[in-house]
Amino acid sequence: MSASTPPRIFITAGEPSGDAHAARFMRELRLLLPDVVFEGFGGPAMEMEGLHSLASMRDLAVSGFVEVAKRYRYFTNLLETCRSHIVRTKPLAFIPVDYPGFNLRLAAKVRSPRLPVIWYIAPQLWAWGKRRASTLAASIDQLLVVFPFEVEFFSRYGIATEYVGHPLMEILPPPSVRKPDAPIVLMPGSRTQELSRHVPLLVRTIDELRRSHGDLAFTVPRAPGLATRQLQPLADAGASIVDDSSSAMNAAWAGMIKAGTSTLEATLRGLPYGTFYRTSTVSYHLSKHLIDVSSITLMNLLLQRNVVHDYIQQDATPANLAREIVDLSSNTRRRDELIDSMNTVRQLLSSSGASKRAAEIVCETLTRRRNR
Repeated sequence: MSASTPPRIFITAGEPSGDAHAARFMRELRLLLPDVVFEGFGGPAMEMEGLHSLASMRDLAVSGFVEVAKRYRYFTNLLETCRSHIVRTKPLAFIPVDYPGFNLRLAAKVRSPRLPVIWYIAPQLWAWGKRRASTLAASIDQLLVVFPFEVEFFSRYGIATEYVGHPLMEILPPPSVRKPDAPIVLMPGSRTQELSRHVPLLVRTIDELRRSHGDLAFTVPRAPGLATRQLQPLADAGASIVDDSSSAMNAAWAGMIKAGTSTLEATLRGLPYGTFYRTSTVSYHLSKHLIDVSSITLMNLLLQRNVVHDYIQQDATPANLAREIVDLSSNTRRRDELIDSMNTVRQLLSSSGASKRAAEIVCETLTRRRNR
C-alpha cells in the first residue's frame, strides 16, 4: 500500500441496527487508518461516516422467504454490481456486517487470497442455519462475534472466531427509573412487509385496551427513513409518533416490541416488554422447519430460559398483546422478575468497546497480511 494509495474497505450492512453498528466501527477504524475509503452499501449513519454507498437501505430492508423472492432480480443485480466493483477497485478487505442472506453470497463470490473477508456481527446460524455454517467457513477469514456463546459454536466449524463484546453496550446508559404513569412503547418494525402486518395488529391492540384501560398512553418510535404516513393508523388510534426510539424506550413503563435487535436494546435498557411477530403464512411455515431455538427473543436465548413472552403468528392477536401489556403494567412480581433477568443479561454482555476492538482486529489482520 503506497503513500499515494488510500486503503479501501468494502463494507455492507442492510438494516438500521447494522447501519448503526457499522458506523461506529468505521469511526474507530478511521482513527487507525485516517485516509481509509469506505465503499459498499448501508444507511444514513454509515454515509455520515463517509461511506460511498451503491444502494439505498430503503431497498434492502426485506425479510421473509416470499418477500425476498419477489425482489430476486434486484438482489441478483446488486450482487453483480458489488462483485464487479470489488474486482475493479481492489479493496484491502470486505467487511460484511450481519445481513446474512445477501452478505454470505457476496462473500462466497469475492473472497480470495488477496481479499480477506472479516465478518462483523455473526449471522445467527446457531438459530436457523446450522447447515450453512460450512458455507460460512469456506467464505470468510475471520468472524467477530457479539455474544460469548458464539465463539464455541462457530469454532466447531473451523472458523477463526473472536468475541469483541456487544456494540450496544457502548451507547446504552444504565437502566433509567420508570414511572407508572409513563406511556407504553409500541415498536412495529421498520420493513414495509412488517409494518403491513404489525401496524393493523397494534391498532387493534390499542382499541382493545382503550375499552378496558382508557388511561394508558402509547408512543411509537419512527425508524430512520420511515415515512410518517406508514404509522398514521397508529397516530389515528391515539398513539404519539416520535423520532427518538432511545428516549421512547427510556421513558416508557413497558413495551410491546417486534422480534429483532430492538428486543435486546429493550433488555439492556431495563424495559419490561413482550415480543411479537407476524409474517406471511408461507414464510412462517418454511421458517418453522429451519429455526431451531426455543424462543425468538435474544434475552431468552442468552438466559437459556423463557422469561420474556413471545407472541408469534396466530398467537399474535390483539387480545393476547393487550393482556400482556396489562400484565407488564400492573403485575409487580412479573416486572421484578424481568428486571432481575435483564440485569443478568447486562452482566453477560458487560464487555465494552466492541467497535474499537473490531477495528483493531481488522487493522492487525491487514498489517499482518501486508508484512507477509
